[in-house]
Amino acid sequence: MGLRFDRKVTFLTSVVEKSDAGEMEAVSWQEGRKAWASYTPVSDGERLRAAAVEQKAEARFVVRWSKALALITGENRLRFEGADWHITGIKEVGRRRGLEISAWKIHKAGS
Repeated sequence: MGLRFDRKVTFLTSVVEKSDAGEMEAVSWQEGRKAWASYTPVSDGERLRAAAVEQKAEARFVVRWSKALALITGENRLRFEGADWHITGIKEVGRRRGLEISAWKIHKAGS
């Protein structure tokens, strides 16, 4: 793959509870698997070609494939350098060589 797996990421799983309205909703996020990843911010050119108009930090992370990480979905989040990222896409790289994860950074209220 030729990538540098030099960034530590943590995958998060939601802790859900029933709301007053009777619906299940995420109330917190629990840390799970950790992995070494490569990190590539999405360029402005890519954002323009995709007709993205929102100002948000987007990136791609690549991790080595494992059975446990292959279970990651868009229902999970990723934590990188103290910030949480919303996973928007996951695809296999090669034949079980890696997983490419597209995500955008979640900005906390008031920041």
